[in-house]
Amino acid sequence: MDANIRNKEFYKGKRVFITGDTGYKGAWLSAVLSELGANATGYALKAPEGSMFESIISDLNMQHIDGDVRDYVGLEKAVMDARPEIVLHLAAQAIVKDCFDDPRYAYETNVMGTVNLFECVRKCDSVKSVVVVTTDKVYENKGDGAVYVETDPLGGIDPYSSSKTCMEYIADTYKRSYLQTKERYIGVATVRASNVLGGGDHVQSRLIPSILNSIANGKPVELRNPHQTRPWQSMLDALNGYLTIGRLLYEKPDEYSEAWNIGPTRDGIKDVLWVVNKMKEHYQNTEYKIGNAFDVAESQTLGLDIGKSVSRLDWKPLLTIDKMLYNIVEFYKMQQDGMPEISICRKQINEFFR
Repeated sequence: MDANIRNKEFYKGKRVFITGDTGYKGAWLSAVLSELGANATGYALKAPEGSMFESIISDLNMQHIDGDVRDYVGLEKAVMDARPEIVLHLAAQAIVKDCFDDPRYAYETNVMGTVNLFECVRKCDSVKSVVVVTTDKVYENKGDGAVYVETDPLGGIDPYSSSKTCMEYIADTYKRSYLQTKERYIGVATVRASNVLGGGDHVQSRLIPSILNSIANGKPVELRNPHQTRPWQSMLDALNGYLTIGRLLYEKPDEYSEAWNIGPTRDGIKDVLWVVNKMKEHYQNTEYKIGNAFDVAESQTLGLDIGKSVSRLDWKPLLTIDKMLYNIVEFYKMQQDGMPEISICRKQINEFFR
């Protein structure tokens, strides 16, 4: 049985705590858990004005608490009140340039926010499974076109990737020191996630929103690094991977408490220009120009090897890169026609989990 079907059955009625639910990925995860019938609680900064979460929260079957993971007292109260069985940690400073411009805030959020969460998990005896979402950028990238496996060395030359690497070590330390002992044994894993694409993204510095915004305004797309290679994955495939790991940690913590790459198959590793040209199949007037690169040095090549995840989890990517881009265009066109974002989310979620 595929992971999407197992997850649909497993999460119904489960108490799930999500940090970072107001972010783009967190909003989609909240919508998925709501559709699966989970008893979810989200904890995150107030949703940005005009964000997808702000648009859908009133229609979700979940509780949301405005809070900052740097606030230990507030986070502890939220966790203890929710008494979750499964914790999905997505809260982080997620934009590379924002982390570069304000490294202190990045480390406070990504590092101490993760420490605070694990301190709460230590005290909450209902928790059986913890999934910490990091990034494919935790690997020491030599720019040689390597496709990274989970045993490759970790690194980080900028505050974003460095702080995410710290999250990996924090999770491992708490697991070994406090959460897998003779007295208590719960599942703890990190998920190294690839670049995720989907509908409803409002962050203009990311690729898809910048393309759609340029199309709407009749202007060329400004590309910082058109030949930068990345592993592009559909939002629903990525979230299904996180949920799969959360479920397996709950069921067999001794077998799955490790690091996992969640990304596309090899044919999903493409450069930025390939994605732009693919979008031209849907919007003929899509043009581009070369813009200014960020001050922070970004790796030219990046790829994930998902062989371990495909062989050991009951998960695999279900949507091709073409289907992923089709879903994005469908989402955008339905938005333009006035359909509420929550209705589009539900349509695509239910198609995926069928």
